[in-house]
Amino acid sequence: MPANLPPQYFEVERRYREAKSEAEKLQALEEMLRTIPKHKGTEKLQAEIKQKISRMRKSLQKEKSRKGSTFNPFYIEKAGVTQIAIIGPPNSGKSTLLATLTNASPQIADYPFTTYRPLPGMMEYENIQIQLIDFPPIAEKELEGNFASALQRVRACLLVVDAKSATLLEEIENVRNKLEKYRISLNKEIPGWHTIRTLLLCNKVEHSEDQEIFSLVEELWKEEFPVWGISLKNIDEKGKAELKKRIFEIAGIIRVYSKPPNRPPDMSRPFVLFKGQTVMDLAELIHKEVASSTRGARVWGSAKFEGQFVPVDYQLEDGDVVEIHTH
Repeated sequence: MPANLPPQYFEVERRYREAKSEAEKLQALEEMLRTIPKHKGTEKLQAEIKQKISRMRKSLQKEKSRKGSTFNPFYIEKAGVTQIAIIGPPNSGKSTLLATLTNASPQIADYPFTTYRPLPGMMEYENIQIQLIDFPPIAEKELEGNFASALQRVRACLLVVDAKSATLLEEIENVRNKLEKYRISLNKEIPGWHTIRTLLLCNKVEHSEDQEIFSLVEELWKEEFPVWGISLKNIDEKGKAELKKRIFEIAGIIRVYSKPPNRPPDMSRPFVLFKGQTVMDLAELIHKEVASSTRGARVWGSAKFEGQFVPVDYQLEDGDVVEIHTH
C-alpha cells in the first residue's frame, strides 16, 4: 500500500467496501480517485482504481441501456409532506444537523467533503414528517447540473454555515453566487428564476466571540434571510424543538383538518397545504368531484368568528378546521 494516503481516502475506501449497489461503488471509486495524492508512489493504485471505474461504468451503461433509464445520484424520491435541502460550505455541520433531527446516520468527520451525494432523513414535527436532504458541500469548484436540478425540486432550504470559519462571509457569498449561475435565488424573488425559501443557520455559536460573529452575520444578512444562531454540538431537547419549528415555518406548510357536517373533525390526520392556498385547494386535495361542486366552507380557527362561512378563495391558515359545503 503506498504511503502518505490521507484519512479521507481510507474513509471512502470503507464506503466502497460497504456499498450495496454498483452505482454506489462507482461513486466511491470516483471519490477515491479524487482523494488519492498524485505522485509516483500511488501510480499503481491510481491505475487499479481507474480500471475498476472503467469496468463499472461499462457495466452500468449496459444496465441503463437495458432498462432505458439514466442513473441520477442526486435524485431523491420524495417522502413525507415536503423536501427541504440542507446546503452550505464544507465542515459547516450539515451532516450533524441531519443526524440531530432525523433517523439518518450520515458520515461525520472533521475533514471536509464527507458528504459526496445527497442523503435524506425524515424529521418528525408534531403530526407530520418532513424530509431533510443533506447535499454535498458547496465550495470553490463548480456545481454539477444534477445538483442544481435537485435543488429546484425542494420546497425550502437550510443554509448552514460555521461561525468559527475565518472565511464565513465569503462562504455565504460563494454559495449564493454558485446557485445564481443556475438562476436559483435564495429567498429573493427574481422574475424567471427559481426562488427557494431559506433559513440561514449559523452553527457553532458557543462562546462570546462566536456570538459577536453571529451578530455581524445577522446584521449583514437579516434583510435577505431569517438568521438563527445555534450550537448543534450542545443542542438540548428544547433547542431541537425550536429548530424543528423554525424549519416548519420556513417551509411555509399549513395543516388543515376536514370536518364533515354535524361530526367532529379528525385532528390526527391533517391535510397539508402551503401558505396562500385556499378552500378550493383543499377541496381539490380531497377529491376533484368535491372541488367541482364546492361553494364555500365554514372555518374554525383563522376566521373572524368560529364557524364563519367563507368563499372558495379564502386563504387558510395552519390549524384551521374546515367544513366544506357543496351545491
